[in-house]
Amino acid sequence: MTKRYTVMLFDLDGTLINTHELILASFMHTLERHCPGKYTREDVIRYMGEPLIDQMRRFDPDQAEVMVHTYREHNIQHHDEYASAFPGVVEVLHLLADAGVKMGVVTNKQRKTAEMGLRLLGVEKLMQTVICFGETEKAKPHPDPVLTAMKRLHGKPDRTLMVGDSKYDLMAGKRAGVASALVGWSMHDPVELKALEPDYVLDSPEDLLPLAGIGSKGTS
Repeated sequence: MTKRYTVMLFDLDGTLINTHELILASFMHTLERHCPGKYTREDVIRYMGEPLIDQMRRFDPDQAEVMVHTYREHNIQHHDEYASAFPGVVEVLHLLADAGVKMGVVTNKQRKTAEMGLRLLGVEKLMQTVICFGETEKAKPHPDPVLTAMKRLHGKPDRTLMVGDSKYDLMAGKRAGVASALVGWSMHDPVELKALEPDYVLDSPEDLLPLAGIGSKGTS
């Protein structure tokens, strides 16, 4: 029997909203300005999902803070030009909300750009809590953000699901004692991700519906 989850927590970039090209464009703009010719898109993809400051420290610890500023400036300026919902995501979120599932976002993004993404998708009112970088003592992959969101939504560990596209999401969920679901549209290495043993691998957003006890036509 499929387990029914009453609380679902979502990563944002790469999970609900397709910001792959936005992120890569912002990184490459930043790296070419501050570290010209040293890094490729593949170098960026390897650490996507980490807090931004940690990523920049990997590339150049001496320039990390100014690189974060350059990245955010580009990212905000070009956000709506590049970003879009993954197919089926918005429809599924509405079905989950209609079925009474409590939902939240747990992201390593700053609040400004997280809220821009939710507004772009038109789902900001569906999310009952949004946990962003710097709002808990530690970020993903530490369990703090997941635990905080679950507490706010009065969720129980055995009825809470963490949905994400990176190892940081899966690790945070596991360390928080909740089930995890890996989205099949992740751009990260699938072998590495599946080695972390997510409880579920989603081929499409619709695969979340039975996990909430929702039938194929949106009926509970």
